[in-house]
Amino acid sequence: MAGRPFIGSLIACLALYGGSVGALDIDFEGSVELELRHFPQEARHKDMEDTFAALAGEFELGFFSPSGRHAVIIAPFARFDRYDHERSHGDLREAKYRYVNGSFEATIGIDKEFWGVTEFLHLVDIINQTDNVENVDGEQKLGQPIVKFSYASNYGTLTSYFLPFFRIRQYYDPVAGRPNAGFIVDDNTSHFESGEGRRTDDYALRYQNNLGPFDIGLSWFDGTAREPQLVVPFPHEASGLANGLPMLQAHYALLQQAGLDVQATLGPWLLKLEATQATENRYLPDPQFNNQPSLRMALQEVDVSRATGGVEYTFYNLFDSGTDLGLVVEYMYDERKDEAPHPFGDDIGIGLRWTANDPQSTAILFGGLIDLDTDSASLSLEAERRLGRSFKAILEARFQDKVGENADGVKDSFAAALADEDSVRLRLAYYF
Repeated sequence: MAGRPFIGSLIACLALYGGSVGALDIDFEGSVELELRHFPQEARHKDMEDTFAALAGEFELGFFSPSGRHAVIIAPFARFDRYDHERSHGDLREAKYRYVNGSFEATIGIDKEFWGVTEFLHLVDIINQTDNVENVDGEQKLGQPIVKFSYASNYGTLTSYFLPFFRIRQYYDPVAGRPNAGFIVDDNTSHFESGEGRRTDDYALRYQNNLGPFDIGLSWFDGTAREPQLVVPFPHEASGLANGLPMLQAHYALLQQAGLDVQATLGPWLLKLEATQATENRYLPDPQFNNQPSLRMALQEVDVSRATGGVEYTFYNLFDSGTDLGLVVEYMYDERKDEAPHPFGDDIGIGLRWTANDPQSTAILFGGLIDLDTDSASLSLEAERRLGRSFKAILEARFQDKVGENADGVKDSFAAALADEDSVRLRLAYYF
C-alpha cells in the first residue's frame, strides 16, 4: 500500500526525536459497527434498493513521547455496503506527526479540523471535505493532507494551514444507492476551475480568542471550494446509467471566504453566530436545460453573504429527575434566498436534546427544519444508548414532512426531490 512508507516514516521520526520505540506511550482504541438502513417509500427506479446492510470499522493508534512533545496518530476508517458500492470505501481520517513546544504546535500529515459553533449548519467549517456517502447530515469528514502551524499567546491563538491535495465529494451509487434526489453524479468526471485537478495550493488562517464569556473565531480561506456546483455536462448526456436519471457533473470553483464564529456562554444560555462572506465563479443558468447551470455557459463571479445563529438553553435536572433538556433555535440565511443552490436560504431549525445522565449515556435528539419561504418542513430523530460496557445502539430517522410552495406558487425543489427518500438507520457498535 502507498500509505505504508508514509506511516512508517512518521513512526521512525517519532522514535528518533522521542527516544526508543519501547519508551513510547502507546494508545489503541477503535470500534466495529453493523448498520442497517431502510427506505420505506418506493424508489425512483426498480434497480434502486430499499434496504442496505453495511459493516464499518475504525481505530486510532497513537504513539506519544514521554516528554509529550512528539506524537504520531493514525486513524483509518473503512465501510463495506452490500448494495451501494460508493459507500464501500476506506479513508485515513488521520495519519499525522504532531510536535508541541510550549506555545508552538506543528502538525504534518493527514488530519481533521473542525471550525464553528452552530448545530444545524456549519458555515465556517471548510478545511475538510464532507464524507458525503456516510450520512446526509454532513457531520462526517474525510482526512485532509495538511501542514499546520499554531502559536498561542495571551492575545489569542493564530493558526496557519497549507492544504496541498484536494479531496472530492463522493455521491451515492448511481444505480442502486439511496437517498437519491433525482439525478446522479459521476465522481470520475469532476471539473476543477484551477486546472490543476486535485493538486492544490490552498491555504487558510484562523485566529481564536476568549474574551470573558465570548469565544471568538476569525478565519480566511483561499483555495478550491469543498462544496461543488452541480452542472449539466457539455456535451450533454441525456441519461446516466440504466436507471435513466440525468447525470450532473461536480464543478469545484476557486473560493475566497472570510468567516466569523462567536459563542457566548451565559449560565444555561448559549448564544451562537456563524457568518461568511465568499467570492467564487459559478456557471450561469442554461435556458436549454430548464435554467440549470451547464458547462457550456459562461462563468460569473458571485459574492455571497451567509449567516446562521441562534440560542441554546439547557434545563438542568428537569423536574428533579436528574435529566437535562436542551432547546436549540437557529436561523439560517443566504442573501440569494430561494435562488440559493442549497435548501438553507431562509430557514429556521428547532431542536430538543434530552440526556438521561445515566450509566448507559442515554440521549435523544429531535430536530425540525422549516423553510420560511415555502413552509416546507423536515423532521429528524436520533437516539443512542450504551448496552453493557462495550456496545452502543444508535437509531436515526429522517422524514420530509411537507413539500411547500413559495408566494408565486413554485414548489420547493429541494423538498420535492427528497419527498420519497425518508429513511431509518440502525447501528450497533462494539468499542474496544
